[in-house]
Amino acid sequence: MKKVLFYFLLFGSFSLHAQFYELGAGGSGTLFHGDVGAVGTNAQGGYGFLPNQPAGQITLRRQYNWHWSTRMNYYRGYVGASDAWAKDDFKLNRDIAFRTELTEFSYMTEFNFWPYGTGTKFKRSFYVFAGLGLTFYNPQGFYQDQWHNLRELGTEGQQTDLSDQLFYGNTTLTVPFGLGYRQSLGRDFSMTAEIGWRRYGTDYMDDTSGDYVDAAALEEERNPVAAYFSNPGNVTYSNGLARGTAEQADWTIFAGLTLFYNLSPRDERCSGF
Repeated sequence: MKKVLFYFLLFGSFSLHAQFYELGAGGSGTLFHGDVGAVGTNAQGGYGFLPNQPAGQITLRRQYNWHWSTRMNYYRGYVGASDAWAKDDFKLNRDIAFRTELTEFSYMTEFNFWPYGTGTKFKRSFYVFAGLGLTFYNPQGFYQDQWHNLRELGTEGQQTDLSDQLFYGNTTLTVPFGLGYRQSLGRDFSMTAEIGWRRYGTDYMDDTSGDYVDAAALEEERNPVAAYFSNPGNVTYSNGLARGTAEQADWTIFAGLTLFYNLSPRDERCSGF
């Protein structure tokens, strides 16, 4: 029992003194997976992984030992998609396109498969990560040479006599997870390349989830811009006609690079690192 306690305290002491902090900044491309568009397609209809909107991030990372670390993240950027990229007739006729401004705050845990420490002989490792976050989002559509905020237009009749739906929120819980590769670039610098998925607690990242409402009636209650975005493809309206699929929440994929600088003074780091 004394030996077990001794090794536990020894490991705990190592973990405490071995930890260091890194500050990172980087950029990502994003790919949307929801009601609008088609995953992995481009404007020419070609399939494959092709991020189409930018995002930037700032990260504060804390490494506890060779394998475990946590990080706090701030992301700012866009996701977007267009039905014109799809190949099925329903989406092509619907003709919805959007971009959504995103601001994400998240906290993640990382696990390095190989021992890793910036500026040590253990210079590289693959890793996985998962966490929890909060995302603020603002769907927009382009019409008459400008971007319009879609939520306040109520494109599915929210808060009008045409529907019993309220305006959807602009904040959602986020579950990020993914994998990456990190490489030490010298004594104090390192870089990561990673791909991460985001599962959101909403189906309105693309302003599309429920049923159509009569665009002419919506114009009377709101304005011509709301009427246009409610049915940009001029689909023949009938009561109960589905505009989206409410049963499926939205996803995004982030893929990018981050450059880190080690904030801990060299002489204060554990000799094990």
